[in-house]
Amino acid sequence: MVPILAVVLTAAAALATQESGRAGSIVGCVSDTTRQQLPGATVVAKGGGLQRRTVADSAGCYALNDLPPASYRVTARLLGFDNVTRDRVVVAPAAATHLDLTTRVSSICECIEFRPNLSELYDRADAVLHVRLSDSEPVPSTPDGYHHHTATVLNAIKEPAGPRPAPIFVLQDQQSGAPDPYDVGQELIAFLESSAPNAFRITTEGSYESMVFLVQDGRIQRAPSEELSRYVGTPISSFLEELRTLSRRK
Repeated sequence: MVPILAVVLTAAAALATQESGRAGSIVGCVSDTTRQQLPGATVVAKGGGLQRRTVADSAGCYALNDLPPASYRVTARLLGFDNVTRDRVVVAPAAATHLDLTTRVSSICECIEFRPNLSELYDRADAVLHVRLSDSEPVPSTPDGYHHHTATVLNAIKEPAGPRPAPIFVLQDQQSGAPDPYDVGQELIAFLESSAPNAFRITTEGSYESMVFLVQDGRIQRAPSEELSRYVGTPISSFLEELRTLSRRK
């Protein structure tokens, strides 16, 4: 019995070594539109069921190593600059994929922030939808600086005026200070402003144009403002019922 066990362990070790040898990497540099490289930029790769994160070095360059062969979404962000995202970055076995990322200085919005309670937020929204994000792919009509998603409507608490478009497209602003781009498969409860036919806009947190609650594991994980943070941890069923109660009162 002992020799058989030894053979199994040796085979497992050999397999682990073989799998490790198949890992690839994504390497490159982060710069702005003037070709000035940006030290300290955070670079994140998500795909194949995992996430890798690193920070650009003093030359503005980065390396994401030990990545299993797969297709990845790669995002770079740095305070004061727009987020920049590239989808479907393919990593081949035992190979380095070169990906340079170019961002730009974020514009400064001189505006009055709107900090509503849930009822005020409901009143201002053109639509209140519980959605699950699916594929993310740029299209010619996608505004510069936005990320384009298709979304499946799970619950419509406040329908948009007129027939609801199908499919729903969600545009996410990637301005400085925004969280990581929303991922395929994530659920959102979005208070939305119409931006174009068949489209709604998700802007950075704190904007009156739209506000988003992120749902994970059946509960609210992130709220759009400090005033609404009391909903973090609330079961999605309870939150939806509160919204439906608001809808019946209007």
